[in-house]
Amino acid sequence: MKQSRVFAAILLLGSIIGTSGCSKPEEPNHFRYTVNDYPLDQGFIHNFGLAEDATGYNFDVTLYSNGVSYNRDKHEFRGTGNVVFFQLYSSSATELAAGTYQFTTESKAPSTFDVANFGMTVNFTEQTGTIVNAVSGIVKVSIERDSYVLDFECLTATGEKVTGHWNRSLTTHDMREAKK
Repeated sequence: MKQSRVFAAILLLGSIIGTSGCSKPEEPNHFRYTVNDYPLDQGFIHNFGLAEDATGYNFDVTLYSNGVSYNRDKHEFRGTGNVVFFQLYSSSATELAAGTYQFTTESKAPSTFDVANFGMTVNFTEQTGTIVNAVSGIVKVSIERDSYVLDFECLTATGEKVTGHWNRSLTTHDMREAKK
């Protein structure tokens, strides 16, 4: 009887150890354009508040790779790297609300966005690189502890797909008094 309990305990422990190593690895912070992946390492959010002709609150999300730096005082990027920009409209005046945002140029209503730009190997000094714009798509926003999780899938005017993932904290800057 004692042997069967020991054997059962070993089996249970073995199954716990065996299944704990099977978790899905976290998707890297990146975006994919056509067949190439472009890493993203840092970012921020600008809260511009309620836009003049909008019913949603304007939150601009900017994500970029190592090799790029941002001078907030001059609103200026330097270096060379990858960059993603979304102009999203939230139902909340104080934060980018969780939910699914749909691309539209018809309104600036909550849970919509009207600008999505994706830059690959952009040299901000020389103004070179490739930048594509979305004409349709979705951005799913969720908040986990102190991190924003963004999963996006967009299409360009030529029908090329841009997908991506972000899971990291983003500093929000209150820009409601600044002119856009």
